[in-house]
Amino acid sequence: MGGPSNAAPEIEPPPATYAPPEPPMGFDNPIPTYPGSSGYNFFENPSGYPSEYVSQDPYLTAAQYHHLYPSSYPLVLPTGYPVPGYQYPPYQQPPPQQQQHQTQEILERLDRVEHKARKNKEKHNSFMKGLANLIKGKKK
Repeated sequence: MGGPSNAAPEIEPPPATYAPPEPPMGFDNPIPTYPGSSGYNFFENPSGYPSEYVSQDPYLTAAQYHHLYPSSYPLVLPTGYPVPGYQYPPYQQPPPQQQQHQTQEILERLDRVEHKARKNKEKHNSFMKGLANLIKGKKK
């Protein structure tokens, strides 16, 4: 009589087994594997794109498409372009006389450099000829 009046039943754990767990439901119908390479047709286009797709320029194709079917949405400027409300000052080209003067000066400098290079090449060639003659004279 000294025990609890409402005793909780003891739950006994299942005995430990070392067998693998039961496979999940539907495990007897596995996912099919890929077919063997014998079923692959090398002459068929597997990409899904038209076969002449590779021979065309994709950028040209897109440009032609957008020319034929323009968008109904308003044009959106890409990032990096100025905000439409801000106006940049227009680019001013220098007067053409300065450009002609600069061009003439550049051409004169180029002529001087070419003349110096030609003189250096002639000096180098004559030095090399003299050196070759000197070497030939010692060998005899």
